[in-house]
Amino acid sequence: MAFSFALSRKESPQETIKFSIEYPAMKAPRFRAYEFGPYRLDAVGRSLRRGAEVIALPPKAVDVLAELVKRPGEVVGKQELMATVWPETFVEEANLNQMVFLLRRALGAKNGSEFIETVPRRGYRFGGAVRTVESPCSIDSIAVLPLINLSGNPNQEYFADGVTEALITELAKIGSLRVVSRTSVMRYKGAAEPVAQIARALRVTGILEGSVVKSDDRVRITVQLIHAGSDQHIWTDVYDCAMADVLEMQSRVARDVAAGIRTQLSREERTRLTVSRKVDPEAYSVYLKGRYFARVLTEDGQRKAILHFQRSIQCDPDYAPAFAGLAECLIELAYFFGMNPKKAFEEAKPAALRAVSLDEGCAEGHAALGLLRLLDDWDWQSAHEETLRGIELAPGNPYVYWKRGVLLRYAGHYDESISVHLRAEQLDPLSIVAILELGFAFYYARRFGEASAQMQKAIELEPRWDQLYFGLGLTLLQQQQFAEAITALRAAVQKEPGNVFSVAALIYGLGHTGQKKEAKQLLDQLLKKYEYVPCWFLAMAWVGLDERGRALDALEQAFRDHEPCMVSLKVDAIFDPLREEPRFKDMVRGVGLGL
Repeated sequence: MAFSFALSRKESPQETIKFSIEYPAMKAPRFRAYEFGPYRLDAVGRSLRRGAEVIALPPKAVDVLAELVKRPGEVVGKQELMATVWPETFVEEANLNQMVFLLRRALGAKNGSEFIETVPRRGYRFGGAVRTVESPCSIDSIAVLPLINLSGNPNQEYFADGVTEALITELAKIGSLRVVSRTSVMRYKGAAEPVAQIARALRVTGILEGSVVKSDDRVRITVQLIHAGSDQHIWTDVYDCAMADVLEMQSRVARDVAAGIRTQLSREERTRLTVSRKVDPEAYSVYLKGRYFARVLTEDGQRKAILHFQRSIQCDPDYAPAFAGLAECLIELAYFFGMNPKKAFEEAKPAALRAVSLDEGCAEGHAALGLLRLLDDWDWQSAHEETLRGIELAPGNPYVYWKRGVLLRYAGHYDESISVHLRAEQLDPLSIVAILELGFAFYYARRFGEASAQMQKAIELEPRWDQLYFGLGLTLLQQQQFAEAITALRAAVQKEPGNVFSVAALIYGLGHTGQKKEAKQLLDQLLKKYEYVPCWFLAMAWVGLDERGRALDALEQAFRDHEPCMVSLKVDAIFDPLREEPRFKDMVRGVGLGL
């Protein structure tokens, strides 16, 4: 069918128009599963079950099994299997052999060889009887692919990306739905990969894709919901509204997605997904530019984002998300990019407080305020309440989990911290920050092998960021892999010579590994170069040099100065040599932590 409309029509600004493309009545999408012996294979969900038990297998092993089970009794060549299971990737035959070995082991010593037969010099054959069954498709996880900018103006890309993120934020309010975050989906902007392939990479069962066009004071969004495994389109809708009503439109899209996947919304979720507030069009547009720059993980990106959030607030002083964005970027400048924490928090706290006072349902505002209560106030109870409220409001938002995970790990609740950071990584599997922060959760839990694996994983995705290298270096030191640790710590300093923490970490590492002459030279250079060096950093350096008295003196000054890093005192392995000192124990208690 065809339809058209003009964006220049003069509807009432309060009117939101929804155009639905009418499809014939469609049954709920269904997918095929395969049963053999006591097993059931779901090729779409990439899972193998024996009764109620899910058998742990790598996804590629399940893909190999699926290709064999679909053609029982036939010989499937090794080259054909490798080309199907690893498309556009060169792999050696050993990879396929390993997957077959794992499958046979999972199916049992006897049944494994019975089901999967080796045909010499040809390939493999599935030897069991297979029954094909159909079951209804379900969507419990979703990725919103970057909306296509149809305005014809490349300068409007930020707007399309911003609306994409806004839809993700709205969907993240639905507790029963796992929503992949912006960082991960934006890697597919402009990509021509099949939907099923993207869904497998992001580990989701549903895909929302579409387009957006902004013209003067109106905006139109077209979206379609797809069940990834079956490639069936569940519905397609077109939404058109005045810019002032864009918040309501985004909430309506989220409600329609929930209806499309047959998710029952709680009363609280319906309330959160019902927006009646209007927004100044210029404030919203500038806010989206701020979100665009906030996702550029550099100091320059954060500072540009701050300028846009401040402009958005000038246009609409009652727009809570702009205040939350401002607080978030100031925290990140202090947390990742060396801004003086006192100055950053002095500006961030009023912004976070304003965000939650304007909109109690602003999850990002509560999360930011929670971290500020921890780092600036050392108020553990308030930090607990605020970060928990953030998760209650947006259970699908990885940002709120990251903030809560930081609180939990510094409090010594290691297992819970790891669980929370794992959830953040599941929601944003390609996010460098999510991967790094999970690594630090393992580090503080003294699970150093898993911590270093996380750091290495992050470095493979973003080899230019200095934060990853000092995290890896500190972890390797605890594993007594001294040469590799010093190499990583030197790399951190080389990539960002102005990061005082990286220099202090290198001094600590050099001293810890017996290279005290170079460590002392670097410490002298550090003190001469910078007028102010946080005393917590100096304490770390003195520990490396085995100057325990000076380390305790520096920590006590950090305590008097209320330095944010003091909240990690109870759990950081760096300070283990001081743990039995009465002065150290007094400081741990003074920060608000029991021993």
